[in-house]
Amino acid sequence: MERVIIPNVSESEHIGSIFNHLVQVVEQTRHASGNAIVWDFSDVTFLHPFFLAPLAIFRQQKDLDIRCENITLQMQSYLNSIHFDRMLHFENAARETAEQVMAQYADQSYIPLCSFSMTDENKDTFSSIARNIIVRQANVSAAVTTPVSYFLSELIDNIYEHSGSPNGYLFSQYIENEQCIDLCIADSGITIPGNYKRVGLYQEEIDGDPAEALRLANEGRSTKNRPDAENRGYGISTSKCMLVEGLGGSFFMLSGSAFHRYERQSLNYYADISRFFHWNGTLILLRIPVNAPDGFNYIDYLE
Repeated sequence: MERVIIPNVSESEHIGSIFNHLVQVVEQTRHASGNAIVWDFSDVTFLHPFFLAPLAIFRQQKDLDIRCENITLQMQSYLNSIHFDRMLHFENAARETAEQVMAQYADQSYIPLCSFSMTDENKDTFSSIARNIIVRQANVSAAVTTPVSYFLSELIDNIYEHSGSPNGYLFSQYIENEQCIDLCIADSGITIPGNYKRVGLYQEEIDGDPAEALRLANEGRSTKNRPDAENRGYGISTSKCMLVEGLGGSFFMLSGSAFHRYERQSLNYYADISRFFHWNGTLILLRIPVNAPDGFNYIDYLE
């Protein structure tokens, strides 16, 4: 039985180091001999939401016998609360049913790990319910309420329209001392580079570089054929600019073998990581401040 040590990923760590921890655990797990694997939590007193959510999604996607051992009682209680071992799943649930299930989390600081089937009605229902709970949990200011709704609807719509994934994934955690919401939205689809390849668009520009595919997507180069809209697709780019440039938040995207990181202070880059890592699907992490800077107006960022 292979043993993988889960690192302590504190709330003070930046997205770069969090991502490095994730890569290490995922790769050790993937290359473990046999199917029986132990995730050893002996070193863990805290797990950052941006590490915890992708770890749970990876576990959900893989048909592996992963046992979790040496977990403190406090950590186990938290993992149970957020459904780390078994995500909540919404399969075309009626709105009333989904609202009843999610209502129990309205006074918590998190939305547990959820998967939801990618149908037109189901995604809209789940997006709306998640928005209402996040706004209530974090006491989000009026100026940030509409951006939260926009981020959820636009990014979930992107999964629906482009990924080919049967399910989406969502997790959020309100961090009170940071006055922010850490939000994870993900899928297990064909990835952004894979979608460009599927439709045969921009292949000369991409030229086999997955990071270039992410750059095109973040600049609004859509894979839809819309003669009247010049193939424009601004869901991701508008969300990112509104979040980072407008609210002062942080944006991270991992899709297949490339990632994009954007933070207001200085970080704005794309990286091809195909030499050492591949993620099945697309993962988007948003750090959303609950209060907007003076003068912020979301309309300024709409295309």
